[in-house]
Formats: sequence, C-alpha cells, structure tokens
Amino acid sequence: MTVKGPVDVAEMGITLVHEHLYADLRPHAEQAAQPITPDIDDVVEVVLPHLQEIHRLGCRTLIDCTATTLGRNPLLIRRLSDASGLHMVTATGAYVAVGGRFTPPYVVDEGDEQLAARWTGEWRHGIDGTDVRPGLVKLGLEGDPLSELERKVVRAAAMTHLETGLTIAAHIGPWDAVAPGRNARCAFEQLDLLEAAGVSPTAWFWVHAQNETLADQHVRAAQRGAWVSFDGFRPGQVDTYLALVQRMRAHGLLHRVLLSQDAGWYNAGAPGGGEFHPFHPVFTELVPALRSNGFGDDDIDLLFVRNPAQAFAYGTKRR
Repeated sequence: MTVKGPVDVAEMGITLVHEHLYADLRPHAEQAAQPITPDIDDVVEVVLPHLQEIHRLGCRTLIDCTATTLGRNPLLIRRLSDASGLHMVTATGAYVAVGGRFTPPYVVDEGDEQLAARWTGEWRHGIDGTDVRPGLVKLGLEGDPLSELERKVVRAAAMTHLETGLTIAAHIGPWDAVAPGRNARCAFEQLDLLEAAGVSPTAWFWVHAQNETLADQHVRAAQRGAWVSFDGFRPGQVDTYLALVQRMRAHGLLHRVLLSQDAGWYNAGAPGGGEFHPFHPVFTELVPALRSNGFGDDDIDLLFVRNPAQAFAYGTKRR
C-alpha cells in the first residue's frame, strides 16, 4: 500500500525499506502546544534532489518509516512521490521508546482494542482526513522486559495485522555494544506476544537489528521467521554490514534480511531542515562491496527487490 494507493508488489523494484523524509523531533507535548506547519516547497527543494539521485541509481520504492508522532505527513510524502517518481509508503502505529518522549496521551489512555481500531481506521478510511492509507505498522519499543504499555501496543499491532494484513516494523532500543542481548530480548518478547495472538513471526521485522552485537540472535530471529533489518548504514560502515550479511548467508538466511540506511531526516525544528543524510550510499558503497565479495545479481535482487516485496505485501500471516 503506497501513499498513492495499492500497487502490485512486482512494481516495487529496488526498495529502501527504512528511510525518513520529514520529521518533527520535538517532544510530543511541545509539538501539540506549538505545531509546525511545514513549508512544503522548502521541504521539496531540500529532499527532492536526493530522491532523484536514487531514482537515477535504480531505486523504485522508498519506505518512509517516520512514526505517527515524529512528524508523519502523508500529503507531503505523496507530493515527494509524485515529484520523484518513486513509490512511497507511510506508517500507522505508536512510538513509545526514548522514555516516552513521543508518546501522546491517547496511547497511554486507550486499551489495546481501541488502539487497534484507531490504526485499522487509518487503513480503512485514510490518515487524518486524507485518502492516504498506511502501508505498515511502525512501533518504537525499548523495554527489557517490555513495560505493560509496550505489551499493550504490541497486542494492538497484532490485532491490526489480523484485520489489515499490514507488516509490523518494530524499532528496538536504542542500545549498542554496551548492552549485548538487550535488543534481542526485547525482540523475542515481542515475537512471543505476537505468536500468542495468532500472528506469524513472518509479519514482523526487527528494525535496527545491527545494534544487537550478539550476531547469533540475528540468526535465531530469522530462523524463527522474522525479518532481520540491518538499516542504519552510513559511509565507512562497509566492513560491518558486509560481515552481518555474510553471516546470514552462511546460515542460509539471506531470504530473511532487509537492508537500508535510516537516512534523510528533514528536521522541522532546524533552519533549512538541518543536516539531511543522503539516500545513495547503500547503492554507491554497500552494493559494490557486496558484489566484490561474492554476492551475485541474484543475491542483490533478493536483498533489495524480492525480500522487500515479500515483507511489505499486505496479507494476514497467521501463526
């Protein structure tokens, strides 16, 4: 489901599965008290050249994973989709990580069924009075163990998936090498909750899996059926990402891997949008490195075309 309506997965082509266009990174309370209305023309002026560059490099779909309370703007995304020629996808869901910085009161006050009804309503009727429908459920979680609020949000995501067939993308953390195993424990607790609700792990993907330093946990999650997303690539990280992907291939799990950059980020609160991270390095640095290290055309197609198409095809995946 793109911001312009449904497309056949065969039309997705080369896909970046986790990027950001426009965001408001102020706490939710500040956003509510002092809303920022973006100057669409200014945003397009900054962002469009980066989109045109990846279109030139062969990319055809970009998944905007900006959460609902981090500045999600479906009409702006559709404007950029029109201008760039790229298919684009936006999200529903709830982001309750980062100590609740972006958590609105309704997520705390409503029950799991109410949240699921809210998110399913966006799927059925459009987001915020528009006709733009979400193409995934984006969660932001960090508990180890999960808090009751986080468990409620996961249950709501499961209900939403069973009603809509939308894939669930779960941001986990942020933790890195100082806390080995925490990301994995957060991930597997979510999978347990989803399976208890009747949802297959194949409907869920582990956002920022590269932050888990216990690589055997990536293997374990993929063997269980989850998508494992290494999606924070930046220039200079070729060796790290190459090792992650090689390990998954060695275990016969390349078909459960997603790759992206978590790049972009026009910041509504910064002059001129602040520093915008380009979208091209995965194509100009990582893909050539993969090819130089024995990944052939079929492997590249699997990672950037077939896996994303399978991951984002909506359809209920029951346990």
